[in-house]
Amino acid sequence: MATEQCGRTLVLVVEGDVDLRTAPAVRQALESALGRRPWRLVVDLSRVQFLDSAGLEVLLAAHRQAAPRTDLRLVATTRATWRPIQITRLHEQLAIHTSRAEPIAAPARRGNKDRPPRGETHQSVPSLESAPS
Repeated sequence: MATEQCGRTLVLVVEGDVDLRTAPAVRQALESALGRRPWRLVVDLSRVQFLDSAGLEVLLAAHRQAAPRTDLRLVATTRATWRPIQITRLHEQLAIHTSRAEPIAAPARRGNKDRPPRGETHQSVPSLESAPS
């Protein structure tokens, strides 16, 4: 995992599998990133090859920990990450994007930061049928 600072946005790049074995390291990286108190934290999952329930739980816990101080957003570009997020309906709670540039450039949310604005994830993330494999 690596972090990159882009203005007031911190990007955490996660690679490989995010499962029961690796979830504690991802949790620690997320907690460390949130400890830096960025305005926005983008978790780039584009290099993740496998995401299971332990990984999903870590992402949801980070979302809860971030609110309301930090705007947490995910980048899910492959079927390996988008499918588990969609099946568990986490896309209804988390802001999901299909490129790293989208969440960095996105305007700040207004109102309830615990929910993405209506349609945000549905417009920016492909359906399971069109998600890359």
